[in-house]
Amino acid sequence: MNNLLLKEKLVVLFCWGAGFFFLGTGWYDFLTSQSSLSNLAISTGVAITIFSTGFTPKVFYMPIRSALKDIQSPILVNIETQQYITLSGIVISSIGLATQFLF
Repeated sequence: MNNLLLKEKLVVLFCWGAGFFFLGTGWYDFLTSQSSLSNLAISTGVAITIFSTGFTPKVFYMPIRSALKDIQSPILVNIETQQYITLSGIVISSIGLATQFLF
């Protein structure tokens, strides 16, 4: 993380802080107000997805066309690891949404 610019470090810290905030509020709501497991799954999936966006902070400072055209490699982890983390967050959120709509 030493090779990042200050603005990229701020993006990483913001994404990771927001991810932990979503995770903490989801678990706190689940434990205190006895909310459903689907709400916990949704907030956990969103937290994982936001956390994984912190691995590619350069995307936030690129024009949209070049961000969609060029695949940016993550700075902190391998590209496959970042994709698996993002997809697991999306899958967990989708499972939570599906169970919330079905039950």
